[in-house]
Order: sequence, then C-alpha cells, then structure tokens
Amino acid sequence: MIKNKFIIATSDPVMLNFFSGQIQILKTKFCVEVVSNSKAGMSSFCKNEDVIGHVVRTRREISILSDIRSLLQFIALFFKEKPYVIHGNSPKAGLLSMMSGWVVRVPVRIYYIHGLRYQGDSGLKRKLLIMIESVACFFATDLFAAGLGVKETLIHDKITTKEINIINNGSINGVDLDYFSRHNLVGIENIRNAYNVKESDIIFGFVGRVVRDKGVNELVQSFLEINKSFTNTKLLLVGGYEQSLSPINDDIKLEIEKNKHIIHVGFQSDIRKFLNIMNFFVFPSYREGLGVSILEASAMELPIIATDIVGPNEIITHGYNGILVQPRSTEKLTHAMKVLLLNDVVCKKISKNAREVVLDKYAQKDVWEKTLYAYCNLADCN
Repeated sequence: MIKNKFIIATSDPVMLNFFSGQIQILKTKFCVEVVSNSKAGMSSFCKNEDVIGHVVRTRREISILSDIRSLLQFIALFFKEKPYVIHGNSPKAGLLSMMSGWVVRVPVRIYYIHGLRYQGDSGLKRKLLIMIESVACFFATDLFAAGLGVKETLIHDKITTKEINIINNGSINGVDLDYFSRHNLVGIENIRNAYNVKESDIIFGFVGRVVRDKGVNELVQSFLEINKSFTNTKLLLVGGYEQSLSPINDDIKLEIEKNKHIIHVGFQSDIRKFLNIMNFFVFPSYREGLGVSILEASAMELPIIATDIVGPNEIITHGYNGILVQPRSTEKLTHAMKVLLLNDVVCKKISKNAREVVLDKYAQKDVWEKTLYAYCNLADCN
C-alpha cells in the first residue's frame, strides 16, 4: 500500500462539497484522491481542490446487480491505487468502500456516518438499511459519527459494538464564519429583483433537497396557512427535486410550481445570496446527521425553526438559538412560524445567539485541525 494515499468515497458528487477546503489541510499529510459516481458531477470539485477523481457507478437505492458491479469496480480501483486510507461516506458508498477495502486489505478504513437513513422507514426496507449500516461498520477499522445523537442511536439500535468517534461536536467540515457572514457579502448581488421579491416581503427560507424526508410537504402546507393571514410572506426553496428517493407529494410539487408566493430556485452552489434575503430559516426534516444548512443559516444570523430530532437538537437549544418543533406536524410548524412573525424580540435574541453558537462549537479552522490530527493518528503520520 502507498503509505500516504487517502481516498474519499461518496455515492453523490454533491457530497464531496462537505470536504471543500478541508482537502487542502489533508494534503499537507496525505496524497488525497476522490471517487464518486459521476465524472461530470465532480469535475469542478476536483479542479478547485486539485485532486484526482475516479468514477465508480453507484446507485443510492438498493439494487443487487448494480451493487455487485459497483463493489467489483471499487475492488479493482483499490487494488490498482493501493490507498493506505479510505474514507467512506453515505450508506451505499460506505458499505461498498469498506467491503472492498477489506478485500484489498487497505490498512485504515474510515466509515463516517453522516446520518441514519433507516430512521423514518419501516418493514423490510428498514431492516435492509439497518443491515447495510451494520455491515459497513463491521468492515471498517474506524468509525466516526456526525454528532452525539447519531452515535447514541447507533449504539441504541445495536448497529455496532465498535468505538464510535466524534470530531469537534460532529460537524465534518465546520463553518467558514468569514464566508457565511452578513457583514462580508461584497460581490454578492442582490437577487430581489430577479425573483420579484420586494423589500416589504417577509421570506421564509429552506435550503436542502426538496424531498419528503426533509419535511417539504409540511413546510409548504404550513406556509399556505401562514400566507392566508400574512399576504406579504413568501417561501424560498433552495435545492433540487429528487424523484428516485423520497419524492414530495404531487399536489405539493404542483403548488410549488404554480403559487406566485413560492420561489423555487433549484440547486445553488453559492447559497449566501439567498440566505441574505431570508427573514427566517425553516428546516423541518424527518432525519438528519447534524444539519449543515442549519449551521450555515445560523452563521448568517437567521432565526431558525427546526425539528426536534437527532442532529438539529444538538445544534439548537429551544428558545435560545432557535425553535424546535415536533417532526411531521404541520400544526406545530405553523405555530412556530407565527411565533417568529409576531415576536421581534425573540427573533433578535435567536439571531444573535445562533451565530455565537456556531463560532463557539463549529468554527471551520478548529474542525480542520482536529480532523487532520485524528486521521494522522490512525495512519501513524503525526
């Protein structure tokens, strides 16, 4: 094996963005390469970070024949490249990279568990997803979790008996507080005119995949109720649809597309200009690892509403730096949105505290330093 070769594996190229900037820190000790399922999807990332990218076709959904082909491709790749460390992310890429790494005898096999996809599922699908997590953990040499909640759930659900590590409160890449700052937006255009947003409009915003598991059905329903009484409100959705996994209801999608008070801008590489025009940030997800969008919105001093689930409830202390609501409850979500609309004092308190919490617990520089130290300890390169 090549002592300092470090390969990061993901199913979705978008997930590589979790490592933006951090790659340069890792490159001070390792020769870093990445692997994902689309050359086009990761080309800009590889160019920006100056890393080699490899393609292994994987599908996020369970598909036995496709998964076997992907496993064989991973084995061939690792046999050829001879990495000393592999870093698997997401259930599918984690499973396949950990198994193939074991076959090729890669010395350090890190499985980073960002979230638990089986949460919210039931029956056979839940059992299969739990099995995937268990097998990935079995073949890994080292486990890391995106926060205490993920770790405790893994232990409670008996996914693994191995030690589970947490780096700097669980954020894999931290938050660049200079980049995500309302006071450092030079060159960020005001997009209000482009989307017909008046200065008098009140914007509820969401950033993430526009899917059922992110609570988008409930968010749209709650907004429609709010908009009946507060006609100057708008809902801004930043993120793309996904049809293969957890699609939103057809009637909700139709509402998004036809309602003049709902603005859907799709996936955006730079979300700051959209966060900058939001008055409130709403993230009613059913399951999370930690909640990167919540951290970024908090750094931009937005009042936050999130669901009281693993991840968000580690970031948010109810009433201090955000409001927590019961997941899947349109009634509770609507009430919380009204609370923020009608209570400016609460909003100012939450906004101030939100950024301070990120500064104290999730500053990017601290995360990078502790991540490099942890991985160097595993690879014996300190």
